[in-house]
Amino acid sequence: MNTKAIRQLADVTLDKYRSSIPRKAFEEFVKDIIAGENRATAFRYEATPICRASFPSTLDEDDARCTVEVTVYRLNAVAVTAFLLDGPETLLRHIGLDEQDTYTTKHEIDDLVTVVHITREEATAWQH
Repeated sequence: MNTKAIRQLADVTLDKYRSSIPRKAFEEFVKDIIAGENRATAFRYEATPICRASFPSTLDEDDARCTVEVTVYRLNAVAVTAFLLDGPETLLRHIGLDEQDTYTTKHEIDDLVTVVHITREEATAWQH
């Protein structure tokens, strides 16, 4: 596909999804596509942790102990576009978490996402 065709397709896509795709992230994504024509490497999905915290807590439903881990990730253009179009599933797969007990929040800044994961602690072993 030539550069002109890529730009036309990008314009049509941006017009169609204007309210849900941040222009800056999308334009960066298109630049990556055009640059990718000139090199043999594939697009890289990157989510870099920039801040992480964890703390002990208890679950509201049964007062069971758990650990809450909060991580803020900076996404590259490929990851931002995937997140906006497909939701958090690709991000969670990339960082190795399942959707159970995991919550994601998209920030006003296009490339920041907060992921909160709750790890339920197992009951202590019962011995005779």
